[in-house]
Amino acid sequence: MSNYPGSSVSLRAALIGCGMIGSEFADDPRIKGIYTHAGAWRACPDVDLAAVCDTDPERARRCAERWNITRWYVDPAAMLQDVRPDIVSICTPDTTHSALLELVINSPTTRAVLIEKPLALSLEEARLAVNQAGQRGVRLGVNYSRRYSLGHQALRERIRQGELGELQSIGGHYGKGTLHNGTHWFDLARFLVGEISQVRGFDRLHEACPDPTLDVWMEFSSGPLAYLHGLDAAAYSLFEMDILGSRGRVRIVDSGHGFETSMVGDSPYYTGYRTLLPHGREDGRLEDTLLHAAQDLVASLETGSTPLCSGEDALAALAVGLAALASAKLGGEPRRL
Repeated sequence: MSNYPGSSVSLRAALIGCGMIGSEFADDPRIKGIYTHAGAWRACPDVDLAAVCDTDPERARRCAERWNITRWYVDPAAMLQDVRPDIVSICTPDTTHSALLELVINSPTTRAVLIEKPLALSLEEARLAVNQAGQRGVRLGVNYSRRYSLGHQALRERIRQGELGELQSIGGHYGKGTLHNGTHWFDLARFLVGEISQVRGFDRLHEACPDPTLDVWMEFSSGPLAYLHGLDAAAYSLFEMDILGSRGRVRIVDSGHGFETSMVGDSPYYTGYRTLLPHGREDGRLEDTLLHAAQDLVASLETGSTPLCSGEDALAALAVGLAALASAKLGGEPRRL
């Protein structure tokens, strides 16, 4: 498990995209801890956040003032040329990720990139980015945030140590797009359970958008099956995962802010029967995940380690989402990965 060690390296960072995850969540009084890229780089003692950029000049100016930064831009290429950052955060809409990644990776001073999900909107674009980063020696980290949660890391170890027994079934709910939020679920499933080998997608909601929220059936290489239910995000926000094993069960609820555990025991209602009994609720520890992501990326530069959520991890999650979308267009035909 990563302890997110400090570093003596002095690095210059820049931010592209000054919206909610880039900066503005920091002003939400309900959010605990560090939940923005700007806040993460500001809190990372080894890094100087030197400049910010957004196509909306007012948003860029507001972000710069919020973090006491003198340099703000509307053109990312101009920022890269002037500021010459070592690390760049990309926090822009999904459709812009591929072009910005290519621009940033090929900027001569770039040593590391921290990008929001998904990595790109096609496997070809995502593979190109991963290959370019590898060829240039650029560390590529992706903010599938639950990987950076100390609570989720501990849960992974509990599952690997056999606390739940042999895994039997995984379920879940999500909204707001198979690639946009669905890949968060696919990445977490890979992180906790293992590789996904087969996918079927079903377009039950029939959303008129490029990234519909599908129901997705999955088979894991280790044997268990999973079913992810898509929901209309206009009604409410929900992200849950339910992992059932032969000895117990963990429900990841409240978008990962809580874990509800049940363990097998004697039924209080029927003699001779075994059932799942409540075993308590834990904090999912989602506070400061972006600070952890920033520290992990800095540590990868210093030690040569692979980021906790790498470009290859993001590519795998994207492959699941795209396979589900392809399957749905064929009426739920299975797609192997």
